Amino acid sequence: MTYDVQKKIDEGLLKLFTKDFQPFKVVEDEGFKNVVKLLNPAYKIPYRHTISKVHIPVLYQKNLNETKELLTNESLSSCLTTDCWTSRNNIAFISIKYNFIDTQFVLRPVLLGCYEFSESHSGRNLCNTIQETLDKWNIDKKKRIILAVSDNANNIKSALNSLKVKSLGCFAHTLNLIVQDAFKLQLCLIDKIKCIVTHFRKSSRANHKLNMYQTSNGSKAPKKLMQDISTRWNSTYYMLDRFVELEDAIRGTLGLLDNPPQTLSADEWKITKELIQMLRPFEEATKAVSGSKYMTASIILVISQGLKNVCEQMARKNFTVEVINVLQQLLSGMNHRDRWGVIENSKTLVRCTFLDPRF
Repeated sequence: MTYDVQKKIDEGLLKLFTKDFQPFKVVEDEGFKNVVKLLNPAYKIPYRHTISKVHIPVLYQKNLNETKELLTNESLSSCLTTDCWTSRNNIAFISIKYNFIDTQFVLRPVLLGCYEFSESHSGRNLCNTIQETLDKWNIDKKKRIILAVSDNANNIKSALNSLKVKSLGCFAHTLNLIVQDAFKLQLCLIDKIKCIVTHFRKSSRANHKLNMYQTSNGSKAPKKLMQDISTRWNSTYYMLDRFVELEDAIRGTLGLLDNPPQTLSADEWKITKELIQMLRPFEEATKAVSGSKYMTASIILVISQGLKNVCEQMARKNFTVEVINVLQQLLSGMNHRDRWGVIENSKTLVRCTFLDPRF
């Protein structure tokens, strides 16, 4: 086998790890080696340590250089996005992403860095980390960054202010806070549903009976209940939506279980269904503004006004008092001066909307 052919196959092999996230040890598996031998007996499979210590670092450096060249040649201006979060095992991270439009008018996101962040999340420390990342990539923030988008926390606002970069709060994050506040009015009901969902997800016996009930009633692919994530309001929406979708199966199965969790009353089922109807426009809005392959700034004012209009219309419907109270809380959150009031007074968003041919 020639060097060029070996190199070409090596490059294809690396995609197992860079694209499919396979473990390096796959090259030591007997089945994999037998298949490769049948396809091309002359190919010498690299050792796992050669892949991890040589090939991957070389490929990383190659991609790094190509990306730096791309930024230098094609990104005249950009929008920076950054976020901090804590993982399930209580490790803090920060990510910094650079978004620009290339010469072919394609929106290109580039992840500049994702780091473990063990220091205090003060504005100064965040500012230093972002600045160090920009220096590493030779990015002049004064010339090339026209805007930075982050959540609405004071520490990141302080950091971006110290960097002297114009900033804008993330609309999806603001929307999340508003809906989460409204959820507090129905916290008891949501917790009750969570308890039932948790029971089915933790008990293999209960889950089996739920699947059998669906199968016996004509379902070819039984569905599972979904658990929500406390930091994402729309995960609660998906949990409620699936819960109502499986209402008959849940009611039928709970009656067959020993020591089942407390089921919902007729009124609670009605409130849950109305909550889903009320929250559907917010879920659609969240999905629309969370796109990574198209511009979202120009639709924010349109969506924010649309959500207000929809809520005002729904408030006139014959919903239960509990759901009307949630609606009023949503409207109150959207009218809050420090939340959507800031958004609707943003000259940046006004310009974006004005320049969008759709509007």
